[in-house]
Amino acid sequence: MPAPVFGRWPAKLVLLCLGVLLFAAAGHAGEDPAEKAAELKQLRQQIGALQSRLQVNRKKKTRAEQRLQDAEQHINLTRRALRKTAAELDRLGDQLAGLKAERQKTTAAARRQSSELAREAVAAYAMGRQQQVKLLLNQEQPSAVGRMLVYFSYFSRARQARIDAMHDMLRHLDALESDIGEKSRSLAALQVQQHEQAASLEEQRQQRQAVLALLTRQLDRQGGELRQLQQDEKQLEALVNSLQELLSDIPADASQQQPFGSLKGRLHWPARGQLVRRFGSQRGSSGLKWQGVFIEAPEGGQVRAVSQGRVAFADWLRGFGLLLIIDHGDGYMSLYGQNQALYKEVGEWVDSGEVVATLGASGGQTEAGLYFEIRHNGQPVNPTRWCSGKPAAAPG
Repeated sequence: MPAPVFGRWPAKLVLLCLGVLLFAAAGHAGEDPAEKAAELKQLRQQIGALQSRLQVNRKKKTRAEQRLQDAEQHINLTRRALRKTAAELDRLGDQLAGLKAERQKTTAAARRQSSELAREAVAAYAMGRQQQVKLLLNQEQPSAVGRMLVYFSYFSRARQARIDAMHDMLRHLDALESDIGEKSRSLAALQVQQHEQAASLEEQRQQRQAVLALLTRQLDRQGGELRQLQQDEKQLEALVNSLQELLSDIPADASQQQPFGSLKGRLHWPARGQLVRRFGSQRGSSGLKWQGVFIEAPEGGQVRAVSQGRVAFADWLRGFGLLLIIDHGDGYMSLYGQNQALYKEVGEWVDSGEVVATLGASGGQTEAGLYFEIRHNGQPVNPTRWCSGKPAAAPG
């Protein structure tokens, strides 16, 4: 097929220029953090620009498809906000617990100090200054008078130091009470925000269901399910090939522990669930075959990266929903489709086992779970030969 043209620039020339820029960005190991941050921003902009140009060259979506994409993108944003709010709630909760523990400790110390000062005050009142007067009138031990007066002065200063420490503890307790009140108010506000986000998420899910029903009726009337499946596969193939060409000349991360190719048969599955669609099996009566696997699991579960790599794509794609593609170097990529939410951005590095998305049924799917592919030089390979065992059972 002819190379796509972005404006007046041939695609290969654009990709070559982008590759040179990104190679330069990755090669200066001695630059300061500000320059590294600028390079990461440029990397995201360049890959993002490629994604936008690829979108322009695809067939225009129907109104129902666009509404489905919008609904699922809104769910994505709300789910990400909920995750951020939950993390902030945990952080504030830990801080509040720490403040309360510190208050309890400081209160106990203040009580002990107060009791000791009270006992000393009673003893000092009972003795008055009689002991010091006796020492001054005692002519038999004049050498002891000065020494004993120094002792009395020392005891007096020590008592005053304990009183000052007591005042410091009381002031610290006041500050702790203020901090506890502030954290408690922040927690209450975040809890309200979380409830609002959860309500919004439920409303968006209902909107998605209505759009999905409309889209299904349209496909049934037009008899276009097979045609759409074929178009979806071609779109994904074009996307992977374009990303492969863009990233082929960019050096891999020097800190990568092992080449991806050496991990065959030892990768962990990206999600917990039941393997219900296998690589190479028939896709119903369409005549097409699955190029990946489908792990059936409830919405909201975690999706983890199978290995270290860089996020090359994080967006909505028809038929695959919210799709994340990770480039592992040496021509290897892993694909994670129909997610409910994506937690990583283009250009970010991820570690093996890191949570990158949430399980869902985006892309117009009716079954919740994860669609998972591994590709080498753009060609799909069997994930069951790369991942060890079977996906663990999803929690009930």
